[in-house]
Amino acid sequence: MTDTLDRPGTTPAPRRRRPTFAGPRDEIHVPPLDHITPTLEPPWHKEDTDTPDRTATYHHPDGHHIGLRIQPRGLAIQTWITAGPDLPPIPDGTAIEQAEAQAANDARLQPGRTWHATIPTRHTDDLPTEVGRVLRDQLLPALTKKPKRVVTTAPKAAHDPNPDACRAPKQRAVLKEKEPLK
Repeated sequence: MTDTLDRPGTTPAPRRRRPTFAGPRDEIHVPPLDHITPTLEPPWHKEDTDTPDRTATYHHPDGHHIGLRIQPRGLAIQTWITAGPDLPPIPDGTAIEQAEAQAANDARLQPGRTWHATIPTRHTDDLPTEVGRVLRDQLLPALTKKPKRVVTTAPKAAHDPNPDACRAPKQRAVLKEKEPLK
């Protein structure tokens, strides 16, 4: 006797890797990083890599490192900076001077920590300028004063008839510390 709740046997259909309704994947041609990375002023030194078209690395004598990597399909370039192993020493002086030096050390990127920023490549007309701007305005300042957050805005496209109509970045609310209850 068979149970009426048993499912009849079925032959599983072979699964495809991608659904049939999925369109072709976007792929953007990004020039090799050797052609779009800026030359940083000394003491930064650009390292020669085995894969010059996918990664680039800069080194500083203090142990800081900057890296760039083209993400798969070329939709973005990931950038990062890693702080060196040592903080600047606290100078001898008054207690106020030492406190200011300690506050400056606390505000900077701590030794061995990494700060990231990405560069979207889809609508970037002048990629070398954009890479230089991110290195100069976002990564290098993190060594002296780490920002609380990263503002990400897509660069304006050249084919946009109204460049002022680009969406402004969303502003996050700043939370104030609550006063202790008395």
